[in-house]
Amino acid sequence: MILLICSPGRERITHLIHYLPQHFASALLRINTDPLARASARALSGAQGLLGSHEGRIAVRSFAIATIAVLVCLSCAIADLSDIRGGEAAPPSPLVTVRVDDSTIALSTSAATVGELLELLEIALSDLDRADPSPDTPIVDGLEVSVTRVTRCEQVEEEITPSKMVALADPDRPAGFTKILRHGQEGRVKGVWRIWEKDGVETSRGILSEEILQESSDTIVLRGAHGSPNRGGDWRRPVVMEATAYDPGPRSCGKWASGYTATGAKAEKGIVAVDDRVIPVGTRMYIPGYGFALAADRGGAIKGMRIDLCYPTYAEAIQFGRRKVKVYLLD
Repeated sequence: MILLICSPGRERITHLIHYLPQHFASALLRINTDPLARASARALSGAQGLLGSHEGRIAVRSFAIATIAVLVCLSCAIADLSDIRGGEAAPPSPLVTVRVDDSTIALSTSAATVGELLELLEIALSDLDRADPSPDTPIVDGLEVSVTRVTRCEQVEEEITPSKMVALADPDRPAGFTKILRHGQEGRVKGVWRIWEKDGVETSRGILSEEILQESSDTIVLRGAHGSPNRGGDWRRPVVMEATAYDPGPRSCGKWASGYTATGAKAEKGIVAVDDRVIPVGTRMYIPGYGFALAADRGGAIKGMRIDLCYPTYAEAIQFGRRKVKVYLLD
């Protein structure tokens, strides 16, 4: 009856003491039921001459029962003392879920924080990796932890810049007239990109540097526009300007002529002087009868809608003289 009431304690010593009386009881039963054990017991007790008698066996049995009762009471007392010292039973470990590297891990843990949990699972975080919630977050039951792998790399890419077509409308030529003045070409640009990825998926990128390997150029087409309205597209109409010509020598530019323009460009055919209040320096243009030109010079006498065209020689400049020209601004 006492054995059924007293339950084993949590500590190992209490467990041993609790079950020790059962071992004694089992041994006592074997003495009564097992002939070999009973014979051994009689042989062992024969030296005293006491256990061989009925009274001796009753005395031994009474002593054994008393000993068992004492041990059972001692076991219960130690178990109660263990409960007093240890308090109530420890609560179960919280259950958490960890998602990392396309895997989901569900477990109970004794870790105090998310950082300790990741360390126990041998999940290392790089300087860019992120844990949600943060590693210093306390562990609670039902907590879900997500680890995001973040990578950053630099990548060199080469891009093609396409050539555009620019149509110059010539009002002096009939509709349907087309002349390709210049064939364009594609350009190439080398860029260095910084790319960010989360769990292997690109999330953003930004340009770090850019180098033009080859400039793109437009295809320039001259089209007749006499009596034909524009029908969309990039059509450039000319502005009419009064043009004169000069050469890089002293007869055109004076005794201080250096062969270079006011912007530092070498004076040669294709370099023109403009009033930069009308046409900004650096503007590209096309002038029928002269060709493609760049506004890279200024002149004291160049004011308003005037332009000065550079020719290689003084004779060519004199031959051109002064005349009205159509100027197609390409920029």
